[in-house]
Amino acid sequence: MRTVSALEAGLSSTTRKCFVAMPITTPPDRVADYEGDADHFGHVLEYLISPALREVGYQVIPPAASGSTLIQAEIVKNLVQSDLVLCDVSTLNANVMLELGIRIALNRSICLIRDNLTTRLPFDMSIINTYEYSSSLNPWSLRGEVEALSAHIQATRNSNPENVNPLWRYFGLTLRAESPVEQVDEKDPWQAKFELLASQVDSLVKQQHDGPTPRPAADPAVVAEQAAQDEAAIADAPPHVRDLLREATRIAGEVNARIVPSEIKDDEVVLDLGVYVLGLSRREDIINLGHRMGLRVRFLGGQSPDSPAA
Repeated sequence: MRTVSALEAGLSSTTRKCFVAMPITTPPDRVADYEGDADHFGHVLEYLISPALREVGYQVIPPAASGSTLIQAEIVKNLVQSDLVLCDVSTLNANVMLELGIRIALNRSICLIRDNLTTRLPFDMSIINTYEYSSSLNPWSLRGEVEALSAHIQATRNSNPENVNPLWRYFGLTLRAESPVEQVDEKDPWQAKFELLASQVDSLVKQQHDGPTPRPAADPAVVAEQAAQDEAAIADAPPHVRDLLREATRIAGEVNARIVPSEIKDDEVVLDLGVYVLGLSRREDIINLGHRMGLRVRFLGGQSPDSPAA
Protein backbone atom coordinates (compact mmCIF):
# COMPACT_ATOMS: atom_id res chain seq x y z
CA MET A 1 0.00 0.00 0.00
CA ARG A 2 1.49 3.34 -1.09
CA THR A 3 1.32 6.36 1.21
CA VAL A 4 0.81 9.73 -0.51
CA SER A 5 3.24 12.38 0.73
CA ALA A 6 2.19 15.87 1.75
CA LEU A 7 4.03 17.30 -1.26
CA GLU A 8 2.22 14.98 -3.68
CA ALA A 9 -1.12 15.81 -2.10
CA GLY A 10 -0.44 19.52 -2.48
CA LEU A 11 -0.40 20.14 1.26
CA SER A 12 1.60 22.89 2.93
CA SER A 13 3.69 22.58 6.07
CA THR A 14 0.89 24.36 7.96
CA THR A 15 -1.78 21.83 6.97
CA ARG A 16 -3.61 20.24 9.86
CA LYS A 17 -2.28 16.79 10.68
CA CYS A 18 -4.40 13.78 11.58
CA PHE A 19 -2.89 10.65 13.08
CA VAL A 20 -4.85 7.50 12.28
CA ALA A 21 -5.07 4.85 15.00
CA MET A 22 -6.55 1.67 13.58
CA PRO A 23 -5.90 -2.07 13.25
CA ILE A 24 -2.89 -2.70 11.03
CA THR A 25 -3.62 -6.34 10.29
CA THR A 26 -6.84 -8.29 10.04
CA PRO A 27 -7.05 -10.92 12.81
CA PRO A 28 -6.80 -14.36 11.16
CA ASP A 29 -10.04 -15.49 12.79
CA ARG A 30 -11.85 -12.46 11.31
CA VAL A 31 -10.62 -12.65 7.71
CA ALA A 32 -13.73 -14.58 6.65
CA ASP A 33 -15.92 -11.80 8.10
CA TYR A 34 -14.19 -9.37 5.73
CA GLU A 35 -14.83 -11.44 2.60
CA GLY A 36 -11.44 -13.15 2.79
CA ASP A 37 -9.48 -9.89 2.60
CA ALA A 38 -6.38 -10.42 4.76
CA ASP A 39 -5.35 -6.76 4.21
CA HIS A 40 -8.84 -5.38 4.82
CA PHE A 41 -7.84 -2.55 7.15
CA GLY A 42 -5.04 -1.50 4.83
CA HIS A 43 -7.69 -1.06 2.15
CA VAL A 44 -9.94 0.85 4.58
CA LEU A 45 -7.08 3.29 5.18
CA GLU A 46 -6.19 3.64 1.50
CA TYR A 47 -9.64 3.92 -0.06
CA LEU A 48 -11.84 5.38 2.70
CA ILE A 49 -10.04 7.09 5.57
CA SER A 50 -7.18 8.82 3.71
CA PRO A 51 -9.36 10.29 0.92
CA ALA A 52 -11.93 11.50 3.47
CA LEU A 53 -9.27 13.24 5.57
CA ARG A 54 -7.62 14.87 2.57
CA GLU A 55 -10.98 16.20 1.38
CA VAL A 56 -11.28 18.27 4.56
CA GLY A 57 -7.67 19.45 4.47
CA TYR A 58 -5.81 17.04 6.74
CA GLN A 59 -2.41 15.54 6.13
CA VAL A 60 -2.72 11.83 6.91
CA ILE A 61 -0.26 10.28 9.35
CA PRO A 62 -0.81 6.52 8.95
CA PRO A 63 -0.47 4.00 11.78
CA ALA A 64 2.84 2.24 12.30
CA ALA A 65 3.43 -1.31 13.48
CA SER A 66 4.23 -1.19 17.20
CA GLY A 67 7.21 -2.96 18.62
CA SER A 68 10.45 -1.12 19.30
CA THR A 69 10.68 1.79 21.71
CA LEU A 70 11.57 4.12 18.82
CA ILE A 71 8.34 3.28 17.01
CA GLN A 72 6.33 3.66 20.22
CA ALA A 73 7.99 7.05 20.81
CA GLU A 74 6.90 8.13 17.33
CA ILE A 75 3.33 6.94 18.04
CA VAL A 76 3.24 8.89 21.31
CA LYS A 77 4.66 11.94 19.53
CA ASN A 78 1.87 11.74 16.95
CA LEU A 79 -0.74 11.29 19.68
CA VAL A 80 0.54 14.41 21.42
CA GLN A 81 1.18 16.72 18.48
CA SER A 82 -1.48 15.87 15.87
CA ASP A 83 -4.36 18.30 15.42
CA LEU A 84 -6.76 15.36 15.30
CA VAL A 85 -6.56 11.64 16.01
CA LEU A 86 -8.99 9.46 14.08
CA CYS A 87 -9.53 6.13 15.82
CA ASP A 88 -11.05 3.19 13.96
CA VAL A 89 -12.23 1.02 16.86
CA SER A 90 -13.38 -1.83 14.61
CA THR A 91 -12.63 -5.23 16.20
CA LEU A 92 -11.84 -3.36 19.46
CA ASN A 93 -8.12 -3.73 18.78
CA ALA A 94 -6.10 -3.49 22.03
CA ASN A 95 -3.39 -1.21 20.59
CA VAL A 96 -5.99 1.19 19.20
CA MET A 97 -7.74 1.30 22.58
CA LEU A 98 -4.44 2.10 24.30
CA GLU A 99 -3.71 4.91 21.84
CA LEU A 100 -7.26 6.24 22.27
CA GLY A 101 -6.76 6.22 26.05
CA ILE A 102 -3.54 8.23 25.76
CA ARG A 103 -5.22 10.80 23.53
CA ILE A 104 -8.17 11.09 25.93
CA ALA A 105 -5.75 11.60 28.83
CA LEU A 106 -4.13 14.46 26.91
CA ASN A 107 -7.54 16.16 26.48
CA ARG A 108 -7.09 16.53 22.72
CA SER A 109 -9.69 16.14 19.98
CA ILE A 110 -10.61 12.73 18.59
CA CYS A 111 -12.86 11.35 15.87
CA LEU A 112 -14.20 7.81 16.29
CA ILE A 113 -15.31 5.46 13.53
CA ARG A 114 -16.20 1.77 13.38
CA ASP A 115 -17.40 -0.68 10.78
CA ASN A 116 -20.87 -2.20 10.68
CA LEU A 117 -19.56 -5.53 12.03
CA THR A 118 -18.47 -3.93 15.31
CA THR A 119 -21.90 -3.47 16.83
CA ARG A 120 -21.11 -3.25 20.54
CA LEU A 121 -18.73 -0.67 21.98
CA PRO A 122 -17.63 -0.41 25.63
CA PHE A 123 -20.24 1.50 27.62
CA ASP A 124 -17.93 4.42 28.41
CA MET A 125 -17.45 5.09 24.68
CA SER A 126 -21.16 5.20 23.91
CA ILE A 127 -21.42 8.93 24.68
CA ILE A 128 -18.96 9.76 21.89
CA ASN A 129 -20.46 10.25 18.44
CA THR A 130 -19.05 7.34 16.40
CA TYR A 131 -19.39 7.14 12.62
CA GLU A 132 -20.31 3.72 11.21
CA TYR A 133 -19.03 2.71 7.78
CA SER A 134 -19.75 -0.32 5.62
CA SER A 135 -17.03 -2.96 5.80
CA SER A 136 -17.79 -4.11 2.25
CA LEU A 137 -15.98 -1.18 0.56
CA ASN A 138 -18.15 -1.73 -2.50
CA PRO A 139 -16.89 0.43 -5.39
CA TRP A 140 -20.41 1.58 -6.28
CA SER A 141 -20.97 3.01 -2.78
CA LEU A 142 -17.42 3.94 -1.79
CA ARG A 143 -17.60 7.51 -3.09
CA GLY A 144 -20.66 8.14 -0.94
CA GLU A 145 -18.89 6.61 2.07
CA VAL A 146 -15.90 8.93 1.58
CA GLU A 147 -18.17 11.98 1.37
CA ALA A 148 -20.15 10.93 4.45
CA LEU A 149 -16.99 10.32 6.47
CA SER A 150 -15.58 13.68 5.34
CA ALA A 151 -18.77 15.35 6.56
CA HIS A 152 -18.47 13.56 9.92
CA ILE A 153 -14.85 14.69 10.32
CA GLN A 154 -15.76 18.26 9.39
CA ALA A 155 -18.70 18.24 11.82
CA THR A 156 -16.41 16.94 14.56
CA ARG A 157 -14.01 19.82 13.93
CA ASN A 158 -16.76 22.46 13.70
CA SER A 159 -18.38 21.33 16.94
CA ASN A 160 -15.08 21.44 18.82
CA PRO A 161 -13.33 24.79 18.21
CA GLU A 162 -11.47 24.45 21.52
CA ASN A 163 -9.82 21.25 20.21
CA VAL A 164 -10.59 19.37 23.43
CA ASN A 165 -11.68 15.82 24.09
CA PRO A 166 -15.43 15.09 24.05
CA LEU A 167 -15.23 13.02 27.23
CA TRP A 168 -13.63 15.88 29.15
CA ARG A 169 -16.19 18.30 27.76
CA TYR A 170 -19.08 15.94 28.56
CA PHE A 171 -18.07 15.63 32.22
CA GLY A 172 -17.04 19.29 32.55
CA LEU A 173 -13.41 18.46 33.28
CA THR A 174 -10.49 20.83 32.78
CA LEU A 175 -6.76 20.29 32.60
CA ARG A 176 -4.52 22.11 35.09
CA ALA A 177 -1.08 22.85 33.70
CA GLU A 178 1.93 21.93 35.81
CA SER A 179 5.02 24.07 36.26
CA PRO A 180 7.72 23.19 33.76
CA VAL A 181 10.62 21.13 35.07
CA GLU A 182 14.08 22.52 34.43
CA GLN A 183 16.07 20.34 32.05
CA VAL A 184 19.30 18.95 33.45
CA ASP A 185 20.87 18.50 30.01
CA GLU A 186 20.66 19.94 26.53
CA LYS A 187 18.07 17.43 25.31
CA ASP A 188 14.99 18.89 23.64
CA PRO A 189 12.33 18.98 26.43
CA TRP A 190 9.67 17.59 24.07
CA GLN A 191 11.98 14.75 23.08
CA ALA A 192 12.62 13.98 26.74
CA LYS A 193 8.87 13.84 27.37
CA PHE A 194 8.35 11.55 24.37
CA GLU A 195 11.06 9.19 25.60
CA LEU A 196 9.54 9.11 29.08
CA LEU A 197 6.05 8.47 27.70
CA ALA A 198 7.39 5.80 25.36
CA SER A 199 9.08 4.05 28.28
CA GLN A 200 5.86 4.16 30.29
CA VAL A 201 3.78 2.93 27.34
CA ASP A 202 6.25 0.11 26.75
CA SER A 203 5.91 -0.92 30.40
CA LEU A 204 2.10 -0.74 30.27
CA VAL A 205 1.95 -2.81 27.09
CA LYS A 206 4.14 -5.50 28.62
CA GLN A 207 1.99 -5.60 31.76
CA GLN A 208 -1.24 -5.69 29.77
CA HIS A 209 -0.18 -8.31 27.23
CA ASP A 210 2.23 -10.52 29.12
CA GLY A 211 0.46 -10.85 32.42
CA PRO A 212 2.28 -11.60 35.66
CA THR A 213 6.01 -11.41 36.15
CA PRO A 214 7.67 -14.30 34.27
CA ARG A 215 8.54 -17.41 36.23
CA PRO A 216 12.13 -17.81 37.41
CA ALA A 217 14.48 -19.28 34.80
CA ALA A 218 14.42 -23.07 34.70
CA ASP A 219 17.44 -25.26 35.31
CA PRO A 220 19.59 -25.35 32.11
CA ALA A 221 19.66 -29.15 32.15
CA VAL A 222 15.86 -29.26 32.31
CA VAL A 223 15.62 -26.73 29.48
CA ALA A 224 17.98 -28.80 27.32
CA GLU A 225 15.99 -31.97 28.01
CA GLN A 226 12.71 -30.22 27.14
CA ALA A 227 14.25 -28.86 23.93
CA ALA A 228 15.29 -32.36 22.90
CA GLN A 229 11.79 -33.65 23.65
CA ASP A 230 10.24 -30.82 21.63
CA GLU A 231 12.47 -31.55 18.63
CA ALA A 232 11.60 -35.25 18.80
CA ALA A 233 7.88 -34.42 18.93
CA ILE A 234 8.04 -32.43 15.68
CA ALA A 235 10.55 -34.59 13.80
CA ASP A 236 7.89 -35.99 11.46
CA ALA A 237 6.07 -32.69 10.91
CA PRO A 238 6.26 -30.88 7.54
CA PRO A 239 9.15 -28.38 7.32
CA HIS A 240 6.95 -25.26 7.49
CA VAL A 241 5.23 -26.65 10.58
CA ARG A 242 8.59 -27.33 12.24
CA ASP A 243 9.67 -23.76 11.50
CA LEU A 244 6.50 -22.40 13.08
CA LEU A 245 6.83 -24.58 16.18
CA ARG A 246 10.47 -23.62 16.71
CA GLU A 247 9.60 -19.92 16.48
CA ALA A 248 6.59 -20.40 18.77
CA THR A 249 8.85 -22.14 21.29
CA ARG A 250 11.29 -19.23 21.12
CA ILE A 251 8.53 -16.64 21.63
CA ALA A 252 7.10 -18.55 24.60
CA GLY A 253 10.58 -18.95 26.04
CA GLU A 254 10.91 -15.17 26.32
CA VAL A 255 8.55 -15.34 29.31
CA ASN A 256 9.71 -18.81 30.48
CA ALA A 257 6.55 -20.44 29.15
CA ARG A 258 6.49 -23.74 27.30
CA ILE A 259 4.40 -24.74 24.30
CA VAL A 260 3.72 -28.38 23.44
CA PRO A 261 2.16 -29.28 20.07
CA SER A 262 -1.08 -31.11 20.78
CA GLU A 263 -2.21 -31.69 17.21
CA ILE A 264 -0.36 -31.20 13.93
CA LYS A 265 -1.99 -31.10 10.49
CA ASP A 266 -0.82 -29.78 7.14
CA ASP A 267 -2.90 -26.62 7.56
CA GLU A 268 -3.51 -26.41 11.32
CA VAL A 269 -1.50 -26.63 14.53
CA VAL A 270 -2.94 -26.90 18.04
CA LEU A 271 -0.57 -25.72 20.78
CA ASP A 272 -1.01 -26.70 24.43
CA LEU A 273 0.19 -24.17 27.01
CA GLY A 274 -0.72 -26.25 30.03
CA VAL A 275 -0.47 -24.05 33.12
CA TYR A 276 1.81 -21.46 31.55
CA VAL A 277 0.95 -17.81 30.95
CA LEU A 278 1.37 -16.43 27.44
CA GLY A 279 0.19 -12.87 26.84
CA LEU A 280 -2.12 -11.80 24.03
CA SER A 281 0.59 -10.03 22.06
CA ARG A 282 2.77 -13.14 21.90
CA ARG A 283 -0.22 -15.33 21.00
CA GLU A 284 -1.06 -12.91 18.19
CA ASP A 285 2.56 -12.99 16.98
CA ILE A 286 2.40 -16.77 16.72
CA ILE A 287 -1.04 -16.73 15.06
CA ASN A 288 0.10 -14.13 12.51
CA LEU A 289 3.27 -16.10 11.79
CA GLY A 290 1.17 -19.21 11.19
CA HIS A 291 -1.13 -17.24 8.90
CA ARG A 292 1.84 -16.17 6.77
CA MET A 293 2.87 -19.83 6.53
CA GLY A 294 -0.63 -20.93 5.55
CA LEU A 295 -1.34 -22.46 8.95
CA ARG A 296 -4.19 -21.93 11.37
CA VAL A 297 -2.97 -21.81 14.98
CA ARG A 298 -5.14 -22.61 18.00
CA PHE A 299 -4.20 -22.64 21.69
CA LEU A 300 -5.25 -24.98 24.46
CA GLY A 301 -4.85 -24.37 28.19
CA GLY A 302 -2.81 -21.48 29.46
CA GLN A 303 -3.93 -18.76 31.81
CA SER A 304 -5.44 -15.47 30.82
CA PRO A 305 -3.02 -12.57 31.31
CA ASP A 306 -5.47 -11.30 33.93
CA SER A 307 -5.35 -14.55 35.90
CA PRO A 308 -2.86 -15.24 38.68
CA ALA A 309 0.03 -17.52 37.86
CA ALA A 310 -0.28 -21.11 38.97
